[in-house]
Amino acid sequence: MVAQLLRLRADLLAGEVRGSARRSVFVVLGSLVGLLAAVFVATQTVALRSADPDTARAVTVPVGTLIAFAFTVVPLVVGRSDQLDPRRFTVFGIGRRTLAVGLVVAGLIGIPVIGVVVVAVAQSVVWARDAGTGVLAVVGGLLAIATCALLVRVCCTVGSRLIGPHRSRDAGWLVALVIIVLAIPAVSLLLRVDWLDPEGAEMQRVADVAGWTPWGAAWAVPAEVANGHVGTGVLKLLVAIAVVALLTWAWWSLVGRALDTVDGRTRTRRYQGLGWFDRLGSTPVAAVAARALTYWVRDPRYRTSYLIILFVPLVVIPLGVAGVPWHWTALVPLPLMALIAGFLPHNDVSYDNTAVWLHVASGAPGWSDRLGRVVPVLVVGAPAIVAGSALSAWLSDDWTAFPLLIGVSASALLSGLGLSSVVSVLLPYPTVRPGDHPFQQPQAAGVTATVAQSMMVIGIVLCTVPAAWLAVLAFVRGAEPWSMLTLSVGIGVGVVVLVTGIVAGGRLFDRRGPDLLAAAQRN
Repeated sequence: MVAQLLRLRADLLAGEVRGSARRSVFVVLGSLVGLLAAVFVATQTVALRSADPDTARAVTVPVGTLIAFAFTVVPLVVGRSDQLDPRRFTVFGIGRRTLAVGLVVAGLIGIPVIGVVVVAVAQSVVWARDAGTGVLAVVGGLLAIATCALLVRVCCTVGSRLIGPHRSRDAGWLVALVIIVLAIPAVSLLLRVDWLDPEGAEMQRVADVAGWTPWGAAWAVPAEVANGHVGTGVLKLLVAIAVVALLTWAWWSLVGRALDTVDGRTRTRRYQGLGWFDRLGSTPVAAVAARALTYWVRDPRYRTSYLIILFVPLVVIPLGVAGVPWHWTALVPLPLMALIAGFLPHNDVSYDNTAVWLHVASGAPGWSDRLGRVVPVLVVGAPAIVAGSALSAWLSDDWTAFPLLIGVSASALLSGLGLSSVVSVLLPYPTVRPGDHPFQQPQAAGVTATVAQSMMVIGIVLCTVPAAWLAVLAFVRGAEPWSMLTLSVGIGVGVVVLVTGIVAGGRLFDRRGPDLLAAAQRN
């Protein structure tokens, strides 16, 4: 059966070439580019054989980590087109062990895994400087190949489940979003002059961090031993073995689940009562707040928005790699998260689409609509700022930063909500329709979206400048009296902007009701 799966894999690869002329050219060129890239990396790696161990380690470990990481991200995004998905073989009566082993072996036939084999062989040549490191280099290379091969199978299967035609594709877009969030600060680091110097502190620090990750442990084993760090090398060998074992168990479980379960079953949810409408009452503000809370909990468009905030702390990774002191790095994420949270509702009216007529036709005062819409962000954001400030102060080991973080973050959040209350009425622009993919932005947003978003960001930053400046003075001149002044000014400015925005936005809402309905029809 394994041989049949191998032949099937070979036939599938041959079928890629036998398609249309354009497709055949793209497949052949893509395969050649992949092979040439692998050969290029391998030749550059072999050239490090004569280099000192520190220099070779600073290159081989990060490169191997990036390769293995690519074997994680790409399959998650494109997993829905996996030809070796175990669910495709459930009707053939193949045993679990045979299918699991056969699909892994068949997955070894392909340009990506062949490229990893080429790079792994080159890595083994680099570290074959004596018998001990040579053996460890071979073991590390085999573990790296096994890790990449299993990552492809596991991540493709998970991706096909999460991003398949009958599932929400949000997971794949969120994976891509993680890459973008990490790439933006990473690009600035790569532009540094001494970044690509293998003997520089940056590359050495990257190799240190990458070697402890699941993607880089196998590549780092011979490098650590060659540098005289035998204990560290043994620990990373154990990490690499544990990673392969966990991936094997995950693949075994996924194959078993594919053989034992049936997909496509409809799931129904039963709700009792009116949810937030029962809990909050029947006043205009409470009704709007209940509706907004329901949207933020159940609507995929809103869930995608606040899930973006959870990725903000990832900016500490490139900052830490760049050598920024930890007690400063720990203070960065919370104000950014507060700024984004205040920015998110700036087009909230357009998210209602034609349902905004309920708010206009009800005759409720506009300020009640504006206040009710900010309730969900306030309910979650206020406690999150306090808890996040405490956590950031604890991580930075500086509790004098606690009131400073609350002041700056509260100013960003409250000011953002106040400005959103005006901008969402004054400059609504087409956005994702209810039921569409959360990342399927319409093409008709035009200059209005750019103006609205720019005004929001600039406005939030300007409103946060007083608290931020006082926080800087607190760090430079001492906590007293600047800490409490930062807290008071930050909250005070935020409250003033929020109240002003709700009042002004309410008047605009009363005046522009018909215009909002017309804008909703164009969405």
